[in-house]
Amino acid sequence: MLDIPEQFLTLNTPRLTLRKLAIADAEEIFAYARDPQLTTYTLWEPHRSIDDTYDYLNNNVFELYRSGQGMDWGIILKENGKLIGTCGLYAKPIHQRAELGYALSRDYWGQGLMTEAVKAAIAFGFHVMRSQRIQGCCAAENIGSARVLEKSGMQFEGVLRNYIVKKDQPWDVKMYAITALPNKEMT
Repeated sequence: MLDIPEQFLTLNTPRLTLRKLAIADAEEIFAYARDPQLTTYTLWEPHRSIDDTYDYLNNNVFELYRSGQGMDWGIILKENGKLIGTCGLYAKPIHQRAELGYALSRDYWGQGLMTEAVKAAIAFGFHVMRSQRIQGCCAAENIGSARVLEKSGMQFEGVLRNYIVKKDQPWDVKMYAITALPNKEMT
């Protein structure tokens, strides 16, 4: 279980603020989470109503905060204060490992914003969570997400065949990771 002091939960980058989500964020999350194109490669379906967004906040995000098993930030664009996506780290403390997850409003794709958020999350994972490994995976066809992971300094480790099933369809995923220390030879 993570015990992270409140002052470490807000991250700032040149263009973004990453902060804890609140119930008041539901409308802005729903605005992008209902987009079927955004959810093509997510494990969740498009939100059909604001109730889906409230369920997501109450049963996923706030439960994550209560459990201490990770952090999910709202991505706020500094220029206008708009919440444009989420970025999270989900901890496996026994293995000193965390996994990235993220979603970004399609209106902001291709601007390097998610890479900026992911780099901040990786730094948090290493320096605050004390993870030794941070990993992320994406559908093999998701070129944009693969680029985010690569530009964030992660190394491609391989393809995991039929790793995820969504709507009864198996997906191959690309696995990426970055470690706090260089790899050591196993003895």
